[in-house]
Amino acid sequence: NKSTRLNFCTTYPLFNKITDDVKKDALEYNWPNLTTTEFVSKKYQIFWGKEYNKHGTCCLDLFNQDQYFDLAIQLKNMFDLLKILGMNGITPGKSHLTSLLIQTAIKSVTKGIPNLICSDTFQGTT
Repeated sequence: NKSTRLNFCTTYPLFNKITDDVKKDALEYNWPNLTTTEFVSKKYQIFWGKEYNKHGTCCLDLFNQDQYFDLAIQLKNMFDLLKILGMNGITPGKSHLTSLLIQTAIKSVTKGIPNLICSDTFQGTT
């Protein structure tokens, strides 16, 4: 929700690598790193660590790391983003979309205002 920025709420990284294979599988399925392989994602956990250090540290008084990732999966399952976008005529590969159209579609279901940055110059990284 862009009314409150929940970014980097502590100055030191707190992420601890996830050792539970079931949780790693759940995260890989629900919140995958789209720029690398499943093996690399699970082994190094760079993406999940970055997300936790950036956003998860903002809710340390409410959720520990396991609870943060469990909540992320619950929220993802509560709001099927691809379905929400599809119901609003926004589909993969469609051109000439604006962030306002995407924000409006998401807000229509979640009631929250997403913080989006759109780029037509994406270059994947390994």
